[in-house]
Amino acid sequence: MTLDDVDCLETNGSTGLHAACYYGHARIVKLLLKKGADRAIKNKYQCLPYDEAANDGIKELFLRVPNSNRLVSDTGAIEWILIDDDVMKKAKEERHIIKSLYDNSTGTTPIDKMFEKIEKNYINKGLTNISGIKNIRRYFRKATEEQNILWIIKAYTAETDFYKILNNEIAAGASQYQNERRYIIALISHDLRLDEFTFIGTAYRVLRINNDDLKKYEVGCSLMTKSFVSSSIDRKVAELFLCQKEAAQSEAQVMTRKKIDGTLIKSWIMCRYEIKHRRTGLHIENSSQYANEGEILIMPYSVFEVKDKKSSTFMFSR
Repeated sequence: MTLDDVDCLETNGSTGLHAACYYGHARIVKLLLKKGADRAIKNKYQCLPYDEAANDGIKELFLRVPNSNRLVSDTGAIEWILIDDDVMKKAKEERHIIKSLYDNSTGTTPIDKMFEKIEKNYINKGLTNISGIKNIRRYFRKATEEQNILWIIKAYTAETDFYKILNNEIAAGASQYQNERRYIIALISHDLRLDEFTFIGTAYRVLRINNDDLKKYEVGCSLMTKSFVSSSIDRKVAELFLCQKEAAQSEAQVMTRKKIDGTLIKSWIMCRYEIKHRRTGLHIENSSQYANEGEILIMPYSVFEVKDKKSSTFMFSR
C-alpha cells in the first residue's frame, strides 16, 4: 500500500488515520504514523486525525520526539544577524529578489515552472541522501502536480532533515540550487493562497545561544532572520519542548560546558516575537504535520528590533 493509498479519503469522508484515531486503535495509529501518513488532512467534518483521537493515549502518539524539534534550536547563530547599514541593504535586496521572482519580472520563470524546478533540481538532485527523502519527494511531486503551495508547507513541517538543510543553506547563502531555494521562499512569502494564514500577534521560540553573542543583542538594536524560523503561538508549548530538550540532555549525561572562570558558554533563552506586518509570519498549525504545536512560521529576511531584554527572555518587534 502506497502513502497515496494511506492518505486517500474513503467513501465515509475520512482517511484510515482518522478512522483509527476515532475508534481508538492505538497500534494501527502508531503504524500509520510510522509509515508517514499525512497528519494534516481534514475529513468531511473539517477535523484532523488528532482532533478525532478517542483518548489522550492516541493524542500522545502525535507528539514530536523531543530531541528533534523546529521550535527549539541549539544553533542560534544561524537564525539572526545584527543589522548594520550593509546588512540592512542586503535584507532589502534579498526581499526585492524574492518578490521579483514571484512576480516573474524577467518573464523567465512563471510560478508553474518554479514548482517544477524545485522538484526536479533541488529535491531530486540536491537532496538525494537526506533522512526522510522519500516522503519529501512525494510532497513536492504533489505540489508540482497540483500547483499547490500547501504541499511545500507539509514538507517543511514533516519530521525529516529537509527543513534543517534548507535553513542552513539559506542562512549560509549557498550558491548551488540558490534559485530553487529562493523559489521556495518566494512561494511561501507571496502565494495568495496563504493570505488566510497571515498572523499578527505574539509568538515564542526557545534557543540555546553563545553568551558572548548574546551580549551583542542590546535593547534598540535590530536583527534580521537569516532563514525560516519556527515559533509557537503558545508559550507553554515552547517551554514544554525546552524542558524535554534539557531532560534528554540530562539522560544522555551531556555536561554543561563552562569557561575556565566558571561562566556558562551557552544559555537557553526564550524569544518573544511581536509580529505586526502581514506575511512576516504565517499561522500554519492546521497545515503542519504537528497540529498541536500552534506553529507560526516567520519568513527569512524579516527585520526585528530588540524591545526588551530580561533574564532568559528577549522581546522582538517587527
